[in-house]
Order: sequence, then C-alpha cells, then structure tokens
Amino acid sequence: MRTILFVALFNMLCAVSAAEYTTYIGDTADYHVARIRTDSAGNTYVGGSRAFGSLSEIFVKKLDPTGQTIFFATLNGQGNDVPNDLAIDSAGNVYVAGGTSSPNFPLHNAFQSSPGPGFLVKFSADASDLIYSSYFPAAINALDVDASGNVYVTGTTDSVQFPVTPGLSFGSVSPWSIPPVFGAFIAKIAAAGDHIVYSALIVGEGWFCGTQECLPNIYTTGAAIAMDPGGNAYLAGNTNTAALPTTPGALLTQGTGAFVAKVNAAGTALSYCTFIGPTEYPFAQVANTAYAIAVDAAGNAYVAGSTSDPKFPATAGAYQTTLAAGVNPLNAFVAKLSPSGSSVVWATYLGGKGADSADAITLDASGNVWVAGATTSPDFPNAQGWSHGGDFLVGLDPTGSTLTYAARYPNGTVSQSVSTDYSGLVHVAGPTGLVSTVAPEQPPTMRVFGIANAAAGPAGGRVAPMEVISLYGPHIGPATPATAIPNNSVYGQFFPNELAGVQVLMGGAAVPLLYVSDSQINAIVGTEGVESVNVRISFNGKTSPDFLAAVIPADPEIFQNPDGSAAAVNQDGSINSPTHPAKLGSIVSIWASGTGAPPVSFQDIQEGKIVTVAESLYCCAVEIPPYLYNPADVPLNVLYDGTSPGIVAGVVQINFQLPTGQITGINQPNGATVPVAVRVGDRLSAAAQVYIAY
Repeated sequence: MRTILFVALFNMLCAVSAAEYTTYIGDTADYHVARIRTDSAGNTYVGGSRAFGSLSEIFVKKLDPTGQTIFFATLNGQGNDVPNDLAIDSAGNVYVAGGTSSPNFPLHNAFQSSPGPGFLVKFSADASDLIYSSYFPAAINALDVDASGNVYVTGTTDSVQFPVTPGLSFGSVSPWSIPPVFGAFIAKIAAAGDHIVYSALIVGEGWFCGTQECLPNIYTTGAAIAMDPGGNAYLAGNTNTAALPTTPGALLTQGTGAFVAKVNAAGTALSYCTFIGPTEYPFAQVANTAYAIAVDAAGNAYVAGSTSDPKFPATAGAYQTTLAAGVNPLNAFVAKLSPSGSSVVWATYLGGKGADSADAITLDASGNVWVAGATTSPDFPNAQGWSHGGDFLVGLDPTGSTLTYAARYPNGTVSQSVSTDYSGLVHVAGPTGLVSTVAPEQPPTMRVFGIANAAAGPAGGRVAPMEVISLYGPHIGPATPATAIPNNSVYGQFFPNELAGVQVLMGGAAVPLLYVSDSQINAIVGTEGVESVNVRISFNGKTSPDFLAAVIPADPEIFQNPDGSAAAVNQDGSINSPTHPAKLGSIVSIWASGTGAPPVSFQDIQEGKIVTVAESLYCCAVEIPPYLYNPADVPLNVLYDGTSPGIVAGVVQINFQLPTGQITGINQPNGATVPVAVRVGDRLSAAAQVYIAY
C-alpha cells in the first residue's frame, strides 16, 4: 500500500512539474546551439557559440525546469572559439569541446599549452569556476564523460604529430599525399584534465574509380561518441574508404560510409569495428552517414543518420523496412547494434519521398528511442504534429517496431539536439537558440514556438523593426485559416490588428495581422528603439505565455518560391522562372523583409498600411555571394530600393541589374541560376536563385 501511494504521489508530482515551455536563449548576437543535455532534476544545459561579427565565443547556459536561466557563462580568446558538443557529469560540472583559432585561448591547468586547433574546457557546477581549460591537438567534434569524470573525445586529424597510444594506431594519416589522408581519433582524458590516458587513430585506405583517383581527399572522421557504464567508448563515424580496420565477427567487415567502433574500458584494443551498410557505390559515393549515437546500460549502441542505400540492413518487423520510393531518395535511419557489434538487434528506415536526416538521438528511462532531425518529405509521419515544417521529433519503442510519437515542427526549432528527463519530458533545441520541452502524452501547450522572417529562413527568437514575420505555435489561431482584408478609410487601406479572434501583442501593443491559422500567424513587427520585446498571442480568450524576443537592427530575407528561387519579376514584366529567365544585363525586381529601413512613416508600419507611393529608402545592397565557382562576392548595381506600392509597408522592393558578362561557373544557355543575396550593413540574407539566360 505504501509503495502504491508513493508511485501515485510521484506520478502526480511529475504531472505537475512536467510543464511544456519554449524559450529563446539568445540575445541580439548570433547564437548557434551545439548540444543540450538534461540532469536528474529536469534542468537543461545548453552549449554553443555566440558570434560578434566575424568572431565567436563559447557559451554555456543552464535552464531550470520552467525554462528560466540559472546561469550563463562565456569564454573566449581573440579568434573563433566554436564548441561542437557539451556534456555534464553527475556532480553537474559542465564540459565543452570544439575548435579554436585563438592564439590566446584562456588556459587553466592545461595539458596542452601550444595553440589549437582544438580545445577542451571543464566548468564547475555553477559555471563560476574554470576547473581546467586546454588546447587539444585536433578540433573535437563530440565528447562524453564517464561516472568518474574522465572525458572521451572524437574528431578528425591529418596530423602525423597526433599522439597515439601504442597498439591503438589503425592506419596512418598523411597531410602531404595526393589525395591527403585523414583519420578518426578517439581519446580519453583523465578526470583531472592533466593528461591523455589513451588515444586511438582509425584510418581507412584509399578508394579508387577505374584507373584514376576520384577523391579530393581520403577521410575517416569521428562524428559522435557515447559511453556505457563499464567505461567502454563507442564511436560513430564516417569514411569514404572501403577498407577500415574492421574486426573479425563484426556485423559488416566491408562497406563504405557510416561505421561504429568500440574501444574497451582499458583502452588497449578495439572491441569491435563495423560498417553499418554494405553498399559500395561507384565513384566513391557514400550511401550511409552517421550523425549521432547513444548507448544503453547493456552496451547496445543506437546510431542515427541518413541513408540512400536500398541494402541498408533494416530488420523484419521494424517500423519501416524499405527505402521510401522517390527521386534520389534519402531516408533517416536508426539502428541498434548488439554489445559485441556482431549483429543488428533492429534497424529501421525513417522517412518519405523527400530527403530525411536523423541528426540527434537519445534514450529515455523506459528504453524508448528519441530522434530529432530534418525532412523535406511531404509524407513524413506526423501523427502528433501541429506543424508541417521541416524539423521532426520521433519516438520509437524499445523494439524499433512502433512510433510512439511522431511530429513535424517549424524549421530550425527541434532538429539540433534532443534529451529526456526523469518526468518523461523531451527537451529539444534548434540550431539558432530555441529550446523547448515536449510532453509526449499531453496535448501541446499553446505558446510561441518560434519566430521567423516571413520571407525565408528558419525560426528563431529575434525580430527586426518593420519586419513581416511568421509566428509558429500549437493552437494559436483558428482551425480554418483566415487571410486579412485591409480596412478602407479616408487615410488609406490598413490591415487589422485583430483577425478571427486572434491578437498578437508586442510590448503590450497589438500589431497588424496578415494571416492566422491553428499553427501560424503572419504579422508585422511594430517595435523599434528597444533590445527585446515580450510577444504574446491571444485567441478566443486564451493567452499564451510571454515569449521574450530579441530586437536586432536588421534581418533581411528575400521572398522565395517553394523551390528556393526568388519571387522575382524580369525587366519585361514576366515572372522569373526556368521558362522565363532574365537576360544578362537586364533589370530584375525582388522583394525583401527585415531590412529595418525606416518607412515613410513608422506609424504606417504600426497600423499595417498598404503603401501607395514609391519612395527610396537607400537601405539595401544586392550581391552574388561566394559559392563553389565564385570565391568572392560580386556586388550588383541597385537601381531602386524602397517601398512597393500596393504592398504593405515593411516590404521593400529592390530593382537590380544582372552582370552584363558571363558569370563564373555558370555556362548553361538557358535555365541556369545565379544566387543573389540582400545585404543590410553586416547582415546578409540567405541566397535565393534567379533564373538567367545568356
């Protein structure tokens, strides 16, 4: 009876504390999240980089179970310091590792004092003390920590000076050969941070096509790492070779692409090394790519990634046993390997007719597998979804046969990292600073899940004055979408600040609305002169929690078509398209939002006025950004950048002239495209393609 009462009270406590939230962990700077982790109390640890201009610094942040900040710490030298992973130990100490170009990276109790190119840092549990900080002989892609505080790292190196423990060298790297040869490393650093306990190097042999070498380099890389309770280290990596030092009895001793290697707890040998997929494609194409790994208490390794391999070893009874049909299909995959690496316990494809990638993986207390990633498949499973965006979160039962949860989310909101806590909450993060919790067994909480420029780009937590934005969230508007009709008055046409029972309040003021639906609202930012603003949605008497958005001077993006081409008009008035390309030397018109340019009247923005007069704003430059065949940006001649009559204030029309001569690397007579981007100060939009003809 006492046990039953305790379980009931525990479940009640979890139900009360397992509240969903979404928060933006950043500010006006550019944030990139590398990894999130959770502890037994339900706190979330976030690690990544914060950029200022061309330089970046390390940040670590701890959030309580409601999403409130417990601590925030930064560390930097005078170069680019970029964490690629974060870990926490049982005492709450925080570890970050990555790459650095800083010649003066802040060192403390370092085992390597000569500069980079990697670093490893350990913060105290409240991030107030730097326990140790050291350079590392290669950039670190991933790390994990064991129960004793020893740290395990992996990455890639071509350095012949990289330290390798005798008996753990499996092949040789070479930076001078043609092509150069890179190897994956796995190293254990002592808990005191004062020396490397062991270090292994795994190198594949060359891959040739016909009689000629067909690769720019020969690489084997460590992508992810995880520990089991016994101190064994598991490496998930990738190679474009067909000859790794696989071990006898391994699942697949031949193949290419994704592989898993296990180093024994003593650090004296490979327990196993195996490929995951068998296919050897012509011309050295890699069919399987591993991005993430998790390990359970029994030593089973769970690997996630993407595959185009029809021979990937999916198992009978798995959720999806065949590669989805489509043009150049690319599905996500999840595979569970036995502790010996000799067999697949289960493996499944995961995806639809587009491109799908599983980028992060974790296990919960019940043995369910949680995977986050990105998809372009219109038929990707979405049973619990409220969005049709390009990010996904999926739960698989312990047998890999059933999806316990499947939902799509807005682009940039959940695909970067995933973790779980004691209460059953799933913690997720997007790459640009959004952190959320998801309660899989409950209906989603009405809230702002992210904000994006309505023209293009992933969701984040920043807005620019006069920007047309898309707000995303579950059940924030009517089930039947509504598009606003401008109100007529003697002063012009204005979009309403209430539509179908929806209002969006920024700093307490209702902003103009263009479109509302159950999961998306398009509105116009009416704020300026502040660094942040509280955003709240009201719908039919229900009000979302406040979402604190950072306000930046500009966030330019070009309005795009679904295929990534610019919504553009040619000089002759035709819509720019493959069948109606623009001629070189002609004038093309595009439209952008988030330029931060002062309109004719700021009141026009606040009231959602449709512009009737063309007026230059002198806000924007247009350029062809660097790409494969064009290493430097090419400025284009802007003839007009200003208001666009007939369109709401805040949208900027830009007329620019294409180059008159041939563009480097583009020589198709028709149907070729050239990327163009809008620049406002130091902010550059994503590139959009313009169809051109010679």
